[in-house]
Formats: sequence, structure tokens, C-alpha cells
Amino acid sequence: MTQRTAYPIAVLVEAVRQQCAGRLAQELVGPYEGVAVRSIGALSHAKPDEVAFLANPKFIHEVKDCQAGVIVLRKEDKEAIYGDETPRAMVITPNPYAWFAFALQVVEKLQNQFASGIHPHASVAVTAKVDPTARVDAGAVIEDHAVVGARAWIGANSVVGVGSVIGDDTRLHPNVTVDHHCTIGARCVLQSGCVIGGDGFGFAPFEGEWVKIPQIGSVRIEDDVEIGANTAVDRGALDDTVIGKGSKVDNLIQIAHNCRLGEHCVMAGAASMAGSTTLGDHVTVGGAANINGHIKIPSGATIGPATTVISYPDDTKLMMGFFPAMPNREFERSAVMIKHLPEMRKRLRALEAALAKLEDNQKEK
Repeated sequence: MTQRTAYPIAVLVEAVRQQCAGRLAQELVGPYEGVAVRSIGALSHAKPDEVAFLANPKFIHEVKDCQAGVIVLRKEDKEAIYGDETPRAMVITPNPYAWFAFALQVVEKLQNQFASGIHPHASVAVTAKVDPTARVDAGAVIEDHAVVGARAWIGANSVVGVGSVIGDDTRLHPNVTVDHHCTIGARCVLQSGCVIGGDGFGFAPFEGEWVKIPQIGSVRIEDDVEIGANTAVDRGALDDTVIGKGSKVDNLIQIAHNCRLGEHCVMAGAASMAGSTTLGDHVTVGGAANINGHIKIPSGATIGPATTVISYPDDTKLMMGFFPAMPNREFERSAVMIKHLPEMRKRLRALEAALAKLEDNQKEK
């Protein structure tokens, strides 16, 4: 493994401030002069040239023995451990976990700076526009009238289709397909195997057959979006499929034609959305959830894992519905009970009607 470069902790703290645009308060305290770090490490085994962070107070007992050059923690945790003293280099912040995320982004950016240029085995159309600071790896294909922005990185064997736009600082990992006339914003990450802008599932029934409906919309992905490996985002039938800025979409997810995700939504692995469904802003979708088409889910809502959403009631913030695993014999018994629920419902209603009739007869007497 290549030796990572060490950076003064003050440089890293300043870079974190810039990375988060000053939104996260932080203060570097203690004897930090001369402290340089290469990466981020865990409390239990961080090295002197690493930064460790305390996000969960239940691990507070590990801090004093931690060998990290710098500890990131909350003010109250620092006071609980060291009181008014500052015997070591520390970063005080109200959200150590967020600090860790921003810091790791900075470290990876510093350690993985790449050389720009187009590999001789890449195929770039004469009418395409590739920024001189961008990188295009071997086997990649940039088709006619496509645009690749500044410092973008197009991985090996990836395809940028006709007229598509890749924003500044966006990374396409190897084997990504962005089909024709799609738009990817700035600072996005598309993991290997994902397909952006494939045809939506549109077919019209006719005389026992299915007639294909050409999908003439597109896909628009806004800034700071991440799309996981082997995820499919289908192009719209007429209008565009849209993923709002800051949203994070995990691996193996299906987002069908004409869907719209709001800003800063999160979808966990293997979830799926049928066509023309809209998520508001800050919606969380659990793994393996299934969302029906043509429904609207309000901003701030949460859909639990393995939950099937057929419709969405007004003013509901959490939808959860699944059958937890249980021992096989218990499950078989439960399944038999569920199978007989319609019959039991009829019998219950009949009993209720009979009881009501008896009560009426008693009143008449």
C-alpha cells in the first residue's frame, strides 16, 4: 500500500471548515503544534498519525487509552474526561460523527488527487466537450455532444451517452452507464454498475399483446447526489425522472420512470419505487421497501424496512408493515391463522349481529 501523506492537524481542521462551508462548529485545542495526521482511525486501535472520534458516549472510557494523535469529541465529553485540562490535541465539536464524515471526505480528496487527461484507449467523440482538468479512463466512451465538467472522473468502461452532461467534480466509477440526454449535477458519485436513463417500463395493452411506449423523457440528477452500485434510475416517459440535491441512493435500487425524489432523501438497499411516485424532501426509505406508483409521500416521512406502501394517508410521518421472522413451526401456525382471517371476520360479524338482535329483544321485554 502506498504511504499516505501526513498533514498538520490545523490544515485538516481548516479543510473541514471549508468542506462543510462553516456549518459545523469546531475548535482545535491542546498541544496540537507539530501534530500531523494521515487518516481517520477507530478509538480502540488508532495510531499516533491518525484522528479518532468519540460519537457515542458509551465508549468514553476508551478515550484516555486511545493512541490517536488527535481526538474529536463534544465539549461535555471532554469535560467529563479531562475537566478543565487539555493534555492532548483535541477538536471540540457538537457533532463528532458529522465532523468525521467531512474530515474523511477531505482526507480521501487529498490522498486521491488524480492526473487529468484522456486515456489513449478511451473513445471520445469529436463533438464531445471534456474539460481539460477531467479524467477519462481506459475503455470509457463519451458520445456525441456530451459534456464532462471540470475535475470530473469517468471510470474505466463507463459510458456517457449522446448529449448527456456530467457536472464538475462528479465521479463515475468503472462500468457506469449514463444514457443519452441525461444530466448529472456537480459533486455526484455514481458507483459501479448503475444505469442512469435506461428506458422506463412502459407498455400499452393491445389485443393480448404489450406495445412498447418509447420513453422520451430524461433523468436529471442534482448536485451532491450519490447513486449506489447496480441501481437503475429509469428515464421518464414524457417528463424527466428527478433526484433532488443531496439525496443518497443505496445499491440495488429501482427508481422507475417519472419518479421524483426531493432534496436530501435517503433510500437503503434493494428498495424500489414504481412509476410517477413523488417523495418530498428529507424522506427516509428503509431497505427492501416497495413503493407503489402514482402516490405522493410528504416531506420528512419515514418508510420502514421491507414495508410495502400501496397508498399514503395524509399527515402520516411513519409507515411500517412487515412480518418479522420466527421459528418455522410458529410461522406455519400463524400463516394458517392469516389464511382463515376472512372467514373468521364473517363469523365475527355474524356473531355481532346475533348479539345485537338478542340485546334488542331483551330491551323489548
